[in-house]
Amino acid sequence: MDGMPVEPILVVDDDPSCLCIMTDMLERAGYRVEAANDGTGALARIVDRRYALVVADIFMPRLHGLALVAELERVRPGVPTLLVSAFPDEGTCAAARRLGVPLLAKPFHADALVSRVRELLRSRGLDPSP
Repeated sequence: MDGMPVEPILVVDDDPSCLCIMTDMLERAGYRVEAANDGTGALARIVDRRYALVVADIFMPRLHGLALVAELERVRPGVPTLLVSAFPDEGTCAAARRLGVPLLAKPFHADALVSRVRELLRSRGLDPSP
């Protein structure tokens, strides 16, 4: 799709069905997507290659989404991140705000995910598509 970022989007979630659904939503919108099933696997990928955006669940074993955001900023500063959670309590929301990362509550419709992704990419000048 013309105007899409060159680098893929990395989607991270330990729930296989959520991972598959989010990946499918973004691919249907024309984005190239790669998937990781936990924060540790995502971090290994992030070290080795560039991503236009990272979409990560907050509550994952081994390396949760908030820690992944901190590591991402250390390893690849400036890569936009969108956190998702089925349990966005006030503490989680406050932690995401402190990190300057938007949070999208699960469940969500494809339009909501694609809209947030597009907004984050545009804020970095990476997705001029309509």
